[in-house]
Amino acid sequence: MKKNKVIVLLFAMITQVYSQNIGEWHIYSDMKDVKALSLSSSNVWAATTGGAFSKTLNDTLFLVLNKAKGFNSQALTSVAIDNQKKIWFGSQEGYIIVYDKATEKVTNILDIFKSDKSKKQINNIFISRDSAFISTDFGLSLINTNNLSFYDTFLKLGNFNSESKIISAYKSNLIYAITESGIAVQKQGANNLSAPESWNNYRFGQNFSIHINSASKILSFNGNIILATNYGLYRLVNNAWQLFLLEGIEVVDIYNQGSSLFIATKNKIYEFNGSTLNKLFETTKFSFTSITVSTDRIIYAGSSNGILEIKNNVSKFFYPDGPPKNQFVNLAVNSSGKLFVATGKNLLGVGFFEFDGSKWKHYNKESYPQLPSNDYLRVSTDATDKVYFANWGRGALIFDNGNFEIYTAESSPMVGIPKDPTFLAISDVRTDSKGNVWIANHEPGNGKYLSVLTKEKQWYHFDFFNPTLNQFDLLDRLLIDQNNTKWFVVLYGNRGIYYFNENNTFTNLTDDTKGFITVADGLISDQVFAIEVDKRGYIWIGTSQGVNVILDATKPKSTLKSSYGLALRNQTVNCIAIDPLDQKWIGTKQGVFVLGEDGITLINYYNSKNSPLPNDDIKSIAFDDKNGKVYIGTDNGLVMLQTSSIKPEEKFSELFIYPSPFIVKQNENNLVTIDGLLKKSDIKILDITGNLIKNVKSPGGRVAFWDGKDELGNYVSSGVYVIVAYDQDANNVATSKIAVIKK
Repeated sequence: MKKNKVIVLLFAMITQVYSQNIGEWHIYSDMKDVKALSLSSSNVWAATTGGAFSKTLNDTLFLVLNKAKGFNSQALTSVAIDNQKKIWFGSQEGYIIVYDKATEKVTNILDIFKSDKSKKQINNIFISRDSAFISTDFGLSLINTNNLSFYDTFLKLGNFNSESKIISAYKSNLIYAITESGIAVQKQGANNLSAPESWNNYRFGQNFSIHINSASKILSFNGNIILATNYGLYRLVNNAWQLFLLEGIEVVDIYNQGSSLFIATKNKIYEFNGSTLNKLFETTKFSFTSITVSTDRIIYAGSSNGILEIKNNVSKFFYPDGPPKNQFVNLAVNSSGKLFVATGKNLLGVGFFEFDGSKWKHYNKESYPQLPSNDYLRVSTDATDKVYFANWGRGALIFDNGNFEIYTAESSPMVGIPKDPTFLAISDVRTDSKGNVWIANHEPGNGKYLSVLTKEKQWYHFDFFNPTLNQFDLLDRLLIDQNNTKWFVVLYGNRGIYYFNENNTFTNLTDDTKGFITVADGLISDQVFAIEVDKRGYIWIGTSQGVNVILDATKPKSTLKSSYGLALRNQTVNCIAIDPLDQKWIGTKQGVFVLGEDGITLINYYNSKNSPLPNDDIKSIAFDDKNGKVYIGTDNGLVMLQTSSIKPEEKFSELFIYPSPFIVKQNENNLVTIDGLLKKSDIKILDITGNLIKNVKSPGGRVAFWDGKDELGNYVSSGVYVIVAYDQDANNVATSKIAVIKK
């Protein structure tokens, strides 16, 4: 009996390891940039530029909410909690998102997003009883929190311009609204607030100090209406605004708790107890955006570095684990499934990231002083899992299991730009099939656009004539195909694609093959932003007008075609990735197009409206062949989609069939996964006596699926079934069994 239990446990563990949630999305985003906070009895809730998160007050348990969880946006701007404990979020695009923590239900309110207004951002949400006051870029809307219906919208508040931007609103006995022009206050006894004459106006520059041109928050404290402005705190006394505290200091948020007023400026947190102003915290590294306080006086301040918690005079910042920044300029995945991220150039880069599927690691000059700078523009990997980075200004970097090889203008023979030979702007780094490292130099002062560092650590450099590259032809992306031909993009100057093959000789220049492809040769545009090679050796070229394909890399001009990827015609192509099934994942400014192996059939199209993609402008794509994961980089976060495109096995070892037992239910989407296949395996489902039940076609990779039906489309009966997988030549065969329970 004990032995049987061990076998069952072992099988369960194998099933868990190999199970793939095909079609499941995950979003990884930097959630440190907190725009707003709200506090429930048990959680602090944050609206960030990368989605929403909450933390329980008594521990560090995080709940992360984003587009993968049903939100229509994760560029969030505001948050509030209603009397039914539902969490309300506002977004940059005008979405209002209501989350019910008890049921985990997400409701996206689309009225403002779908309106004809040109600016729709939700700037603030304030809850009063059963009303949500929604401050937008064009007015103030009221929503019933019970049925989520709009029941009023105010577009002109007094003599302020119609459809003025509302920064925030507050209601005590009257309604107060901060606009971009000043403060609007409901007149005593006024009921028809849609009428402009129902509002009193206090205009910046007229009814305030000349220094005041904006305000952020208004509330009641000790019987006074307090206003947070760019020049201190003011209070309303006898219909006039008077200086209250912090003259000359911009106040970003205020919150009253008990007998104290808590104040957040750009870099300080204060408490005012009615008589004394005490500074509680100060920083020069981060900026604050919001503040809230629990009933037991735990202070939470939103910032550009997450949430600051001040508890018993002890302060700490916290935020969910994620990428250090939402900067995914270029991606690469090594053979073990680790993701590497390049983050940018021109002083906008923040180093590079490493992600092992659960934890992020940040490499930058601050943490690793030996790194020459943080501007890493491109990244690639090789068969040995070394990682290669192109640095904008400080050369090339080879990263090998935590060790750095750095090649700058000072430590290598490469020469920088003409104006500053020490500024070595490398546009890409790739390795060929022999392990040589090829480096594309963006603007070399000596005209040596391409350099190679051999496995023996010897350097060779190449300039280009007939066709000629000159000083104004600036290089971008580099690709090396199966024939070791180097393809690189000329992005500025004489734009197009240059190809070069040294024919395995670095010193004999007479046997080199080279050429230049432009619109005169059939390129649909000379603005080339992406280049990749597929499994058949076809060269895919992404341009500002769609894609070209070179069918034979040895005859590039005569086999250059524009008849592939017609779904991408007139699309700006930013990046291309090829999956293990030779499908093409093409990132554009309008989302991701997935083309079949033939390069013609459109298999899928993902955008921000029909998928969890944070936005449509796709910056980068990389494929994890081992695990079937596609990573998609945007300015609002990194998306991972689990696909069935998994690199097939080289030979059969064992088939893993899951779930087992396979429970088949009528009219439900039943699928059993067959894992451990060779390339383009064929599969037969047999009953226990050997009768053929169904032929199953593999997608081509490591996994295939059976829907529990026979060849006639009927669900099979309960019983044990044999699964036989074999390669196309029937030379390799593997079998397994599965129990089916029909309900």
